Amino acid sequence: MQNRLLLKTVGGVAAAAIMLGGTGCVKNPGDTANLSERYAPVRVKTNEQTQANNEAQSSVIRIRGIHNTGYVSLGDVASAAGYTGRWLADGSFGIGDNDARWRFRTADSLALRDSKALRMPAPAVKDSNRLYVPVSALSMLFGQELTMRTNGSRSISLLPRAVDHTAGAGGAGLSFGDSATSSSNSGAAGRLRIAAVGGDASDIIQQAKKYLGVKYDFGTGSYEDTGTFDCSSFVRFLFAKKGIELPRTARDQAEQGRSVGRNDLQAGDLLFFYVPGRFKTDKTVGHVGIYMGGGNMIHSSPKPEDGVQITDINKEYWQETFLYAKRLL
Repeated sequence: MQNRLLLKTVGGVAAAAIMLGGTGCVKNPGDTANLSERYAPVRVKTNEQTQANNEAQSSVIRIRGIHNTGYVSLGDVASAAGYTGRWLADGSFGIGDNDARWRFRTADSLALRDSKALRMPAPAVKDSNRLYVPVSALSMLFGQELTMRTNGSRSISLLPRAVDHTAGAGGAGLSFGDSATSSSNSGAAGRLRIAAVGGDASDIIQQAKKYLGVKYDFGTGSYEDTGTFDCSSFVRFLFAKKGIELPRTARDQAEQGRSVGRNDLQAGDLLFFYVPGRFKTDKTVGHVGIYMGGGNMIHSSPKPEDGVQITDINKEYWQETFLYAKRLL
C-alpha cells in the first residue's frame, strides 16, 4: 500500500514537471533553480533599524510630560531647527534667525509670531531656566517653516523639507545691479507714511554709516535703551528717523513697499534673505539689510563680523539666499 502511494505521489510530481516544462517555465530566466545566482537576498529591516535610520535623517526632540500634557523645550526646538533661541532682556523667550520672530512668556498661553498673536492650548511652563510649550501647539507655531512628525508620546522629529527654489532663491551667480534710472520718490507705495521726500535715501545711508561697528544683539530692545541692534531693529530705527513706521521683524517688514528686481536696485531699497538650515524652509525671510548702491549693503548681523557692517552682496552666499527687494522711498 505504501509503495502504491509513493508511486502515485512521484507520478504526480513527474506529471507536474512535464506540464511546467510544456509551458516553458523551467527555462524561464526566473527559474528558481538559479535564483540565488541572479538576485541578492532581500534584507528586511527591523523596527529598531527603521527608527534609527529615520532618526539619522531627522533631528529628534524629546517630549516631556508636564501637568499630564506633552511639552517640548523651546530651546531644543530652536537648536534642532538651526534658529537662535534665548531669553531676552524683557523677560520673554525669543526664537528666530537674525531677529526674534517668535516670542513667548512664562505662564502665558499667548505667543507672538511676528506681529500676530497665537493662542496655545496651554500656557508656557518654565523649569530650570528652560521654557516649555505644548507639543500640540507646534504645528500652529512653526508649521509654515518646519516639517514635523510625532513619534508617539516619546519625541517629535524635524524632517528636511523638499528643496524648492520658487521663492527667488537658488540665485548663485546672478549678480545684483543698480537701476539705470535715478531714484524717484513718486513710487512710494503701500501702507507707509512718508514724512519727508527729498534726499530720503541718501540721508538714510549717511545715518546708517554713523552706526558702523555697533554690536548686534538678537531680539534686542530699542537702541536708546540697549545700544545694540539686530537686523530688523536697525532698519526700523533708521526709517523711523525719516517718519516711516515699520514693523519690528524682518518678515513683517518684507510685506511693505513695492517689489523691485535684483538688477534694478536703488540706494535705500530693503533686501530680504533667507537663512539656510537643513530643516527650515527657504521661502521665509530671516534677514534684512539696506542697499547702498554699487553692490553693497549695510546691515546688522552676527557674522561675518559682529554688528553693523557693510557687505558686498555679489558674493555667492548672498546671491544664493536672496529672496526679494522692496522699495519704500
